[in-house]
Amino acid sequence: MSDKILMTPGPTMVPKEVLDECHLQPYHHRTPEFYELFSCLNSNLKKIFKTNMEVMTLTASGTGGMEAVVANLFKRGDKVLVASIGHFGERFYDITKAYGLDSDIIDFGWGNAVDLNKLEDVLKKNQYKALIVTQNETSTGVTNDIKAVADVAKRYNTPVIVDAVSSLGGIPLEMDEWGLDAVVTCSQKCLMSPPGLSFVALSERAWQMAEESNLPKYYFDLKKARKGVQKEKPDNPYTPAVSTIMAVKKATDMLLNMGMDTVYNNQHLIGERVRKTVKDMGLKLFPDEAISSDLLTAIEVPEGYKAGDVINYMSEKGVLVTGGQGHLKGKIIRIGHMGYVTDEMLDLTFDALKSALSDLS
Repeated sequence: MSDKILMTPGPTMVPKEVLDECHLQPYHHRTPEFYELFSCLNSNLKKIFKTNMEVMTLTASGTGGMEAVVANLFKRGDKVLVASIGHFGERFYDITKAYGLDSDIIDFGWGNAVDLNKLEDVLKKNQYKALIVTQNETSTGVTNDIKAVADVAKRYNTPVIVDAVSSLGGIPLEMDEWGLDAVVTCSQKCLMSPPGLSFVALSERAWQMAEESNLPKYYFDLKKARKGVQKEKPDNPYTPAVSTIMAVKKATDMLLNMGMDTVYNNQHLIGERVRKTVKDMGLKLFPDEAISSDLLTAIEVPEGYKAGDVINYMSEKGVLVTGGQGHLKGKIIRIGHMGYVTDEMLDLTFDALKSALSDLS
């Protein structure tokens, strides 16, 4: 496994400088060394979220961060709207139902982006406590225009919750400027770190919603997490994944030193290169190119091939990619290119895919 590269939707490849942090003896989480580390991480995260609000760190996957938002912002029976364009929109909807919310889902179809006119029609007719939307849907390789979605929601005074699990740190997101009320991400995607942490930021309006929430929560209590972040010596309510925090601190240092605009531009160039190479091979992109993600490319499996065979062949060549989820299983292949991606990794991926198409024909 160590000689294979991860060109998947996550986990993604981790730079050597970040891996080196993981190999260090972890700090104790109630020491001055940890307080300083955590303070620096919190500062870095605020710059990447583009917010003046606190960013809470949870020892959980991105799904844990999604659940934390639901548990902390709503009351049982609250009416919310989920704008879904794929598997992870459906997952957020399932979480809201698990917590007893009166949820509606507007399904724009796998492979499509949110239709702003249809969204507005729904918001006109119903009053929702919040709108939930995914920025980058890895099940289909589609990116939503979150600023435009937020502008529609603003006309109806509807708070906006964004699943940025696979997008924050890779494509632009301006939490404060765009008026977003909750943003969730995680460590193992664009933040170039191992799995294990999710990060959540809430607006002032969302914190007011949290004061009224009556849903059960203990470990995922964001008010407890906020108190820890606000301390002079910031910490977590419970033992966090210290080694992963050390890694993410290093990774976010690297991103900010590069400059987020440079990071976004690099990811865009990578996305363009992958899409062009795929088309030059005679393959068809699954979504329309105008809404295709710069972080993941979904490719239709050509006639005469089996997705599993192509994926297994590429794995034997040292490149891990993934297939489709849900009803797209066997119909698409997904190549992740978010976070730490080099030209060499891309070349190896293209060579493995070309060989697969040649040898399996």
